[in-house]
Amino acid sequence: MTVIKSITELKAPKISEVGGKGYSLAVLINNGFNVPKGFVITSDTFFEFLKDNSLIERIEKIVSEINENTFSEKSKEIRDLILNGDLSEDIASKIEETLNELNAQYVSIRSSAVSEDSLKASFAGLHDTFLNIKSELELVLENIKRCWASLFNERAVIYRIRKEIPHLEGMAVIIQKMIKSDVSGIIFTKHPVINKGLILIEAFRGLGDRVAGGEITPDSYTLDRETLQIKDKQLIGNEPLLHEKDIMMLAGMALKVEKVFGYPQDIEFAISNRKIFILQSRPIIVL
Repeated sequence: MTVIKSITELKAPKISEVGGKGYSLAVLINNGFNVPKGFVITSDTFFEFLKDNSLIERIEKIVSEINENTFSEKSKEIRDLILNGDLSEDIASKIEETLNELNAQYVSIRSSAVSEDSLKASFAGLHDTFLNIKSELELVLENIKRCWASLFNERAVIYRIRKEIPHLEGMAVIIQKMIKSDVSGIIFTKHPVINKGLILIEAFRGLGDRVAGGEITPDSYTLDRETLQIKDKQLIGNEPLLHEKDIMMLAGMALKVEKVFGYPQDIEFAISNRKIFILQSRPIIVL
Protein backbone atom coordinates (compact mmCIF):
# COMPACT_ATOMS: atom_id res chain seq x y z
CA MET A 1 0.00 0.00 0.00
CA THR A 2 1.26 3.48 -0.90
CA VAL A 3 0.71 5.81 2.05
CA ILE A 4 2.02 9.05 0.56
CA LYS A 5 2.31 10.60 -2.89
CA SER A 6 4.14 13.84 -3.62
CA ILE A 7 1.81 16.26 -5.43
CA THR A 8 4.59 17.21 -7.86
CA GLU A 9 5.21 13.55 -8.78
CA LEU A 10 1.60 12.73 -9.72
CA LYS A 11 2.08 12.59 -13.48
CA ALA A 12 -0.98 10.36 -14.00
CA PRO A 13 -3.14 11.14 -10.96
CA LYS A 14 -6.07 8.86 -10.09
CA ILE A 15 -9.10 10.33 -8.33
CA SER A 16 -9.65 6.99 -6.60
CA GLU A 17 -6.23 7.37 -4.98
CA VAL A 18 -5.84 11.11 -4.28
CA GLY A 19 -9.45 12.37 -4.31
CA GLY A 20 -10.97 15.25 -6.22
CA LYS A 21 -8.80 18.04 -4.79
CA GLY A 22 -5.60 16.01 -5.10
CA TYR A 23 -6.39 15.19 -8.72
CA SER A 24 -7.07 18.84 -9.62
CA LEU A 25 -3.88 20.07 -7.93
CA ALA A 26 -1.79 17.47 -9.74
CA VAL A 27 -3.31 18.46 -13.09
CA LEU A 28 -2.59 22.12 -12.33
CA ILE A 29 1.06 21.39 -11.47
CA ASN A 30 1.48 19.23 -14.59
CA ASN A 31 0.24 22.20 -16.65
CA GLY A 32 2.71 24.66 -15.12
CA PHE A 33 0.51 26.46 -12.58
CA ASN A 34 1.92 27.58 -9.24
CA VAL A 35 0.64 25.33 -6.41
CA PRO A 36 2.03 25.21 -2.84
CA LYS A 37 4.42 22.29 -2.23
CA GLY A 38 2.99 19.31 -0.43
CA PHE A 39 1.94 15.68 -0.46
CA VAL A 40 -1.17 13.50 -0.45
CA ILE A 41 -2.04 10.82 2.06
CA THR A 42 -3.83 8.36 -0.20
CA SER A 43 -7.39 7.11 0.19
CA ASP A 44 -5.98 3.58 0.70
CA THR A 45 -4.40 4.87 3.91
CA PHE A 46 -7.83 5.84 5.22
CA PHE A 47 -9.15 2.31 4.63
CA GLU A 48 -5.99 0.84 6.17
CA PHE A 49 -6.60 3.01 9.26
CA LEU A 50 -10.21 1.77 9.45
CA LYS A 51 -9.02 -1.82 9.07
CA ASP A 52 -6.32 -1.44 11.76
CA ASN A 53 -8.95 -0.15 14.18
CA SER A 54 -11.58 -2.78 13.23
CA LEU A 55 -13.95 -0.03 12.12
CA ILE A 56 -15.07 -1.03 8.63
CA GLU A 57 -17.87 -3.42 9.64
CA ARG A 58 -18.94 -1.16 12.52
CA ILE A 59 -19.19 1.87 10.23
CA GLU A 60 -20.96 -0.12 7.50
CA LYS A 61 -23.58 -1.19 10.06
CA ILE A 62 -24.13 2.40 11.23
CA VAL A 63 -24.22 3.63 7.62
CA SER A 64 -27.01 1.16 6.86
CA GLU A 65 -29.08 2.89 9.55
CA ILE A 66 -28.59 6.42 8.20
CA ASN A 67 -31.59 8.25 6.78
CA GLU A 68 -32.94 11.82 6.90
CA ASN A 69 -34.25 11.22 10.41
CA THR A 70 -31.19 9.56 11.95
CA PHE A 71 -28.31 11.28 10.11
CA SER A 72 -27.34 13.62 12.99
CA GLU A 73 -26.96 10.91 15.63
CA LYS A 74 -25.43 8.31 13.31
CA SER A 75 -22.92 10.65 11.66
CA LYS A 76 -21.63 11.79 15.08
CA GLU A 77 -21.26 8.16 16.12
CA ILE A 78 -19.06 7.46 13.10
CA ARG A 79 -17.01 10.66 13.54
CA ASP A 80 -16.30 9.69 17.16
CA LEU A 81 -15.13 6.22 16.10
CA ILE A 82 -12.68 7.71 13.61
CA LEU A 83 -11.38 10.41 15.97
CA ASN A 84 -10.76 7.83 18.70
CA GLY A 85 -8.82 5.50 16.38
CA ASP A 86 -5.02 5.22 16.27
CA LEU A 87 -2.74 5.47 13.26
CA SER A 88 -0.24 2.62 13.03
CA GLU A 89 3.44 3.28 13.71
CA ASP A 90 4.22 2.46 10.08
CA ILE A 91 1.79 5.07 8.70
CA ALA A 92 2.80 7.66 11.31
CA SER A 93 6.52 7.23 10.61
CA LYS A 94 6.03 7.67 6.85
CA ILE A 95 4.02 10.84 7.44
CA GLU A 96 6.68 12.14 9.83
CA GLU A 97 9.46 11.49 7.32
CA THR A 98 7.64 13.29 4.51
CA LEU A 99 6.63 16.14 6.82
CA ASN A 100 10.29 16.68 7.72
CA GLU A 101 11.21 16.72 4.03
CA LEU A 102 8.54 19.37 3.37
CA ASN A 103 10.38 21.55 5.91
CA ALA A 104 7.44 23.86 6.62
CA GLN A 105 6.83 25.64 9.90
CA TYR A 106 3.07 25.59 9.33
CA VAL A 107 0.92 23.50 7.00
CA SER A 108 -2.60 23.38 5.60
CA ILE A 109 -4.43 20.05 5.90
CA ARG A 110 -7.28 19.53 3.45
CA SER A 111 -9.78 16.72 2.92
CA SER A 112 -9.94 15.26 -0.60
CA ALA A 113 -12.81 12.80 -0.98
CA VAL A 114 -13.06 10.61 -4.05
CA SER A 115 -16.48 11.91 -5.13
CA GLU A 116 -15.92 15.63 -4.47
CA ASP A 117 -15.11 18.38 -6.98
CA SER A 118 -16.58 16.43 -9.88
CA LEU A 119 -19.20 17.42 -12.45
CA LYS A 120 -21.80 15.38 -10.55
CA ALA A 121 -21.02 16.49 -6.99
CA SER A 122 -19.14 19.42 -5.48
CA PHE A 123 -19.12 18.98 -1.66
CA ALA A 124 -17.75 22.56 -1.53
CA GLY A 125 -17.30 23.45 2.14
CA LEU A 126 -18.87 20.18 3.36
CA HIS A 127 -15.62 18.42 4.26
CA ASP A 128 -13.05 20.06 6.52
CA THR A 129 -9.87 22.04 5.91
CA PHE A 130 -7.47 23.08 8.67
CA LEU A 131 -5.12 26.02 8.13
CA ASN A 132 -2.04 27.27 9.96
CA ILE A 133 -1.37 23.96 11.70
CA LYS A 134 2.05 23.83 13.33
CA SER A 135 4.15 21.20 11.59
CA GLU A 136 4.38 18.86 14.57
CA LEU A 137 3.59 15.18 14.06
CA GLU A 138 1.01 14.84 16.84
CA LEU A 139 -0.95 17.89 15.65
CA VAL A 140 -0.77 16.81 12.02
CA LEU A 141 -1.96 13.26 12.78
CA GLU A 142 -4.88 14.58 14.82
CA ASN A 143 -5.97 16.86 11.99
CA ILE A 144 -5.65 14.07 9.44
CA LYS A 145 -8.17 12.10 11.52
CA ARG A 146 -10.39 15.20 11.67
CA CYS A 147 -10.33 15.35 7.85
CA TRP A 148 -11.26 11.66 7.64
CA ALA A 149 -14.04 12.16 10.19
CA SER A 150 -15.41 15.10 8.18
CA LEU A 151 -16.51 12.57 5.56
CA PHE A 152 -19.40 12.17 8.00
CA ASN A 153 -20.15 15.83 8.68
CA GLU A 154 -23.92 16.23 8.86
CA ARG A 155 -24.21 18.38 5.74
CA ALA A 156 -21.98 15.97 3.79
CA VAL A 157 -24.15 13.02 4.85
CA ILE A 158 -27.35 14.81 3.80
CA TYR A 159 -25.73 15.82 0.49
CA ARG A 160 -24.82 12.18 -0.23
CA ILE A 161 -28.34 11.02 0.66
CA ARG A 162 -29.81 13.45 -1.84
CA LYS A 163 -27.19 12.70 -4.51
CA GLU A 164 -27.46 8.93 -3.87
CA ILE A 165 -23.72 8.64 -3.26
CA PRO A 166 -22.37 5.86 -0.97
CA HIS A 167 -21.43 7.15 2.50
CA LEU A 168 -18.28 5.10 3.10
CA GLU A 169 -15.96 6.15 0.30
CA GLY A 170 -12.29 6.97 -0.14
CA MET A 171 -10.92 10.07 1.58
CA ALA A 172 -7.42 11.30 0.81
CA VAL A 173 -5.79 14.15 2.75
CA ILE A 174 -3.61 16.89 1.27
CA ILE A 175 -0.84 18.45 3.35
CA GLN A 176 0.82 21.56 1.93
CA LYS A 177 3.20 24.27 3.01
CA MET A 178 1.09 27.08 4.44
CA ILE A 179 1.09 30.22 2.31
CA LYS A 180 1.09 33.45 4.32
CA SER A 181 -1.22 35.25 1.96
CA ASP A 182 -1.47 39.03 1.73
CA VAL A 183 -4.69 38.65 -0.26
CA SER A 184 -6.84 35.55 -0.79
CA GLY A 185 -9.91 34.94 -2.86
CA ILE A 186 -12.05 33.00 -5.27
CA ILE A 187 -12.41 33.27 -9.05
CA PHE A 188 -15.50 32.05 -10.89
CA THR A 189 -14.59 31.79 -14.56
CA LYS A 190 -18.31 32.15 -15.33
CA HIS A 191 -20.34 34.31 -12.98
CA PRO A 192 -22.38 31.79 -10.93
CA VAL A 193 -25.41 34.10 -10.70
CA ILE A 194 -25.42 36.37 -13.76
CA ASN A 195 -23.52 33.98 -16.08
CA LYS A 196 -23.49 36.34 -19.07
CA GLY A 197 -19.96 36.08 -20.36
CA LEU A 198 -18.57 37.44 -17.11
CA ILE A 199 -15.80 36.46 -14.67
CA LEU A 200 -16.28 37.10 -10.95
CA ILE A 201 -13.30 37.64 -8.64
CA GLU A 202 -13.78 37.93 -4.87
CA ALA A 203 -10.87 38.96 -2.67
CA PHE A 204 -10.05 39.91 0.90
CA ARG A 205 -7.03 40.42 3.11
CA GLY A 206 -5.49 37.37 4.84
CA LEU A 207 -6.38 33.68 4.62
CA GLY A 208 -9.06 32.49 2.21
CA ASP A 209 -11.08 30.12 4.37
CA ARG A 210 -13.32 32.93 5.64
CA VAL A 211 -14.26 33.90 2.07
CA ALA A 212 -15.08 30.31 1.09
CA GLY A 213 -17.03 29.84 4.32
CA GLY A 214 -19.07 33.00 3.79
CA GLU A 215 -17.92 34.55 7.08
CA ILE A 216 -17.02 37.92 5.59
CA THR A 217 -18.01 40.05 2.62
CA PRO A 218 -15.10 40.34 0.16
CA ASP A 219 -14.27 42.93 -2.47
CA SER A 220 -15.74 41.77 -5.78
CA TYR A 221 -14.70 42.48 -9.35
CA THR A 222 -16.69 41.54 -12.46
CA LEU A 223 -14.84 41.27 -15.78
CA ASP A 224 -15.76 40.59 -19.39
CA ARG A 225 -14.55 37.09 -20.36
CA GLU A 226 -13.49 38.19 -23.84
CA THR A 227 -11.68 41.47 -23.18
CA LEU A 228 -10.82 41.02 -19.45
CA GLN A 229 -12.02 44.58 -18.94
CA ILE A 230 -13.46 45.37 -15.50
CA LYS A 231 -17.21 45.94 -15.82
CA ASP A 232 -18.03 46.47 -12.14
CA LYS A 233 -16.39 46.44 -8.71
CA GLN A 234 -17.78 46.45 -5.19
CA LEU A 235 -15.27 47.49 -2.52
CA ILE A 236 -15.66 46.96 1.22
CA GLY A 237 -12.87 49.39 2.18
CA ASN A 238 -11.83 52.73 0.77
CA GLU A 239 -8.99 51.24 -1.29
CA PRO A 240 -9.18 48.20 -3.59
CA LEU A 241 -7.26 45.12 -2.43
CA LEU A 242 -6.25 44.31 -6.00
CA HIS A 243 -4.79 46.64 -8.61
CA GLU A 244 -6.24 46.54 -12.11
CA LYS A 245 -3.13 44.74 -13.40
CA ASP A 246 -3.51 42.05 -10.70
CA ILE A 247 -7.21 41.59 -11.48
CA MET A 248 -6.58 41.10 -15.20
CA MET A 249 -3.67 38.73 -14.48
CA LEU A 250 -5.88 36.62 -12.19
CA ALA A 251 -8.67 36.54 -14.77
CA GLY A 252 -6.30 35.51 -17.56
CA MET A 253 -4.79 32.76 -15.40
CA ALA A 254 -8.27 31.52 -14.46
CA LEU A 255 -9.33 31.19 -18.10
CA LYS A 256 -6.19 29.12 -18.75
CA VAL A 257 -7.19 26.84 -15.85
CA GLU A 258 -10.69 26.55 -17.33
CA LYS A 259 -9.19 25.54 -20.68
CA VAL A 260 -7.15 22.78 -19.01
CA PHE A 261 -10.21 21.25 -17.34
CA GLY A 262 -12.65 22.02 -20.16
CA TYR A 263 -15.36 23.37 -17.87
CA PRO A 264 -16.03 26.63 -15.95
CA GLN A 265 -14.04 26.64 -12.70
CA ASP A 266 -14.32 27.86 -9.11
CA ILE A 267 -10.69 28.63 -8.20
CA GLU A 268 -9.25 29.49 -4.79
CA PHE A 269 -6.09 31.60 -4.88
CA ALA A 270 -3.63 33.30 -2.55
CA ILE A 271 -1.20 36.14 -3.25
CA SER A 272 1.98 36.27 -1.18
CA ASN A 273 4.79 38.75 -1.93
CA ARG A 274 3.18 39.50 -5.32
CA LYS A 275 3.23 35.79 -6.24
CA ILE A 276 -0.03 34.01 -7.11
CA PHE A 277 -0.68 30.49 -5.79
CA ILE A 278 -3.63 28.30 -6.78
CA LEU A 279 -4.98 26.48 -3.73
CA GLN A 280 -7.66 24.45 -5.51
CA SER A 281 -9.92 24.37 -8.55
CA ARG A 282 -13.30 22.70 -8.99
CA PRO A 283 -16.05 22.79 -11.63
CA ILE A 284 -18.97 25.17 -11.10
CA ILE A 285 -21.68 22.53 -11.17
CA VAL A 286 -24.48 25.05 -10.54
CA LEU A 287 -24.11 26.00 -14.21
